Amino acid sequence: MIEGLNIRCNVGPLEVVRTPHLELDYKRRAVLSRAVIQIPDPKGKARAALEVGQRLIARFWYRGSGGFRHEWQGTIEAIDQPGQNEENPDAITVRGVGLEKALATTMVTESFYQETAQAVARRLLASTGLPVGAVDIPGDMLPHQIFSRVSVARAIKQLENTLARSFGHDLSCHAVWLGANGLNWSPEDEPGPAYVIETAQNLIDHTPPTSPGEMGAVVSVALPGLTDGRLVRIRDKRRGIVILERAEGVNHLLQAASNKTTVLYGKKAGWG
Repeated sequence: MIEGLNIRCNVGPLEVVRTPHLELDYKRRAVLSRAVIQIPDPKGKARAALEVGQRLIARFWYRGSGGFRHEWQGTIEAIDQPGQNEENPDAITVRGVGLEKALATTMVTESFYQETAQAVARRLLASTGLPVGAVDIPGDMLPHQIFSRVSVARAIKQLENTLARSFGHDLSCHAVWLGANGLNWSPEDEPGPAYVIETAQNLIDHTPPTSPGEMGAVVSVALPGLTDGRLVRIRDKRRGIVILERAEGVNHLLQAASNKTTVLYGKKAGWG
C-alpha cells in the first residue's frame, strides 16, 4: 500500500489492493488515456487469470480525507512478464487503454442528408455506446455527408475537414475527450472546480514555458480526480507566478516510495 493512499484496482477477475507501481496517463491531444499497473505474482497465478481485453478499473484516494477520488476505466491491452534486472522481478505489468478506445474500434457506415453538423456528430459519438456530453461545433446544414466503414474517430475528423473546407470554420483547438458527462467535442474545458498547486502546500517542481508556443510542467503530490481538460491554479511563490491554466496532459504516478501528479500546460491544442 502506498503511504497515505487507498488503491483498489479490478484487473480482470482480480482485485488488487497492493501494487508497487500504478500509472495513469491522460493527454488532451492523444484522446486515449492509458494505465500501467504492476501486480506481484511470484507463483504465476495472476498471469494465468488475465487476458487481453478484460476489464480494468483503477481507483485511488487519500485515506480519511473525504475528498476527491480518482477512477479510471478501460480494458487490458497487454500483459508483460518481468524482464532481467527489474526492480520488481516477481511482478507482471498490465497495460490498459481507456474506454475512449471505442472511438477507434467502432466502425460506421452512414449517409446523412440535410442534417446539421451537430446532429451528425452526436450520432457518430453515440454509436460508440458511450454517453454523449457537449458537442460545441457550428450548426451548419450538411447537404450530404457519407461515411463508408470508417472508425468513429476518422469520421469525426472527416466531419471536421468538411466544416473547415466548405464553411471556413477553424476547429484546430477542438478536442474529443471522455469526461464526467460523456464524450465531448469542444474547445472548452472539462467542467469542475480548479485544482490548486501551491508552494509550501503540494508543489514539488515547476518548469514554466519559456515561450508562448511551449508547454510547461508542474509536479505536485498526487491529485486524485484530476484529468486533462480540468483547470489548474498554480501559485509558485518562488518564481512569483500565479496563473490559471487548463491541464493539457496529466500523469499520475504512484509508487512504493513516492507518489506524484505531473501536469502539462501552456500551448492550447486540439486532438490528434
